[in-house]
Amino acid sequence: MAFRAEGDIRSRDFGSIRGTLQKAAVKCWFTAGGKAMPLMMKLQSDRQEILTVDHIIVLRAEKKWYAGILTWEYTCQALVEGKMVPFVLLFHPEECQWKLKRTKEK
Repeated sequence: MAFRAEGDIRSRDFGSIRGTLQKAAVKCWFTAGGKAMPLMMKLQSDRQEILTVDHIIVLRAEKKWYAGILTWEYTCQALVEGKMVPFVLLFHPEECQWKLKRTKEK
């Protein structure tokens, strides 16, 4: 059985976050172990409207470092206007902030 030190994980820094990020208000549930699980989010549209996205489906959650900053990256999808839309949510625990990064649809 192999064990890995925390320093080994940080050595795999992903550099800076690429793509356009948008601030998001996320309702999440924290497990007993302290892991955040996003449930729904609200964000502002280009027309300054507040959009609500319910029932977020988390496909994968990964702990990553971007430019030395710890970030939890959630690969998600949700039903928006009758279409399943993929996206990535980034949680920055030090700042307690969520950001949305859109992904290309398949």
